[in-house]
Amino acid sequence: MLEEVIRSKARKLLEEKRVDLIIGWSEGTVSLKTAPKLCRKPEDADQLVWNPLCSVNLARYLKYYKKSPEKIAVLAKACDARAILVLLKEEQISRDRLVILGLPCLGLLNPDRVAEALPGARSRDLEWKVGKLLYRGQPCDTSLLMEETCRRCRHHNPPLADEVIGEPVGEPGYLHDDYLERYNRMDPGEREAFFNEEMTRCIRCYACRNACPLCYCQECFVESTRPLWVTPAPTPFDNLLFQVARSMHMVGRCVECGACERACPVKIPIALFPIKVEEIVQVEYSFEAGLSEESAAPLLTYRENDPEDFIK
Repeated sequence: MLEEVIRSKARKLLEEKRVDLIIGWSEGTVSLKTAPKLCRKPEDADQLVWNPLCSVNLARYLKYYKKSPEKIAVLAKACDARAILVLLKEEQISRDRLVILGLPCLGLLNPDRVAEALPGARSRDLEWKVGKLLYRGQPCDTSLLMEETCRRCRHHNPPLADEVIGEPVGEPGYLHDDYLERYNRMDPGEREAFFNEEMTRCIRCYACRNACPLCYCQECFVESTRPLWVTPAPTPFDNLLFQVARSMHMVGRCVECGACERACPVKIPIALFPIKVEEIVQVEYSFEAGLSEESAAPLLTYRENDPEDFIK
């Protein structure tokens, strides 16, 4: 079982003192939820898990060790590895302090949908195997269980890893129903009405920002008082301003992991904002974040001889 291989490798890394810390997932205290797990002792590795409910993007936790001398191993799905690659390019973590254990991934399951479709299911009952989702060892229909952001995923294998655990995976067998396409089919008036309605539900708790592996500013603009960009009260207008401004901050950086959307306590499809922006970046600049160590994000580069007039 792949989970045993992960535990064995993690245990060995700590026993041989090749790393000081391993960041992975363990069973959570809430049904069908996993939680980040920090392993400092070899025996801690026995608590690591790997299943289709390991939803937290672990790249998020590297920011807490930016100035630490510790060497860290991190388990990384494809989107986690993409986020790590962006953090490395933005010099938020040193490559020589990282051991990246890559995990090919066919997508995450939505806990609420699993609970409704499979009463009594536990995370250990579910696994991807040979391109199929198995529930207690039997093939299971994934069509209504997947996270929306994973149904549109195009990159299932980590683009950066020191070691890949498990075989690379191809295209999954489940239907690609891209919820961004449903949004794209709306006319401008329908889109405005859709998001205005969604923003009335937002309580601006910032869980979306706090779950993002690439939001690491020491002071977010929404917490600034000079100038005051948004009011403390979660009004629909300021909620929309926060989401639009955050999405613009993520241009060419978002790896479309969906961590923001999974963290939302009122279940707003909040990832549509940055994902739509990344679709525009891909069309206009042929660029996707977190896939290459060499290419720079389009809006993070500057040339004095840029042919466009706006730069002069």
